[in-house]
Amino acid sequence: MKKRYEFLIFGKVQGVGFRRFVKYRVDKLNEAGEILSGNVCNLSDGSVRVIAQGEEGTLEKLYQILESGPIKSEVERIQSHQLDIDESLKDFEILK
Repeated sequence: MKKRYEFLIFGKVQGVGFRRFVKYRVDKLNEAGEILSGNVCNLSDGSVRVIAQGEEGTLEKLYQILESGPIKSEVERIQSHQLDIDESLKDFEILK
């Protein structure tokens, strides 16, 4: 069943390639047929926000990816909550 979530990732997650890491890993999931759409962006408070829409199992894989983060990151915590499905989301992109 398709769902959409917002993930807020806190810790040392800006300036460490976190957005590129998430985009790369989502692209790999998409190539494997586990389709996610949405976006990733830095927020002014130093956190990173990921909006992702896809099947529940794929969203769980994404959560594990976010927990690990790129090598130089230090993920302290992740807040998540479910959002309404957005049928206009087609790709996964990095927002500036």
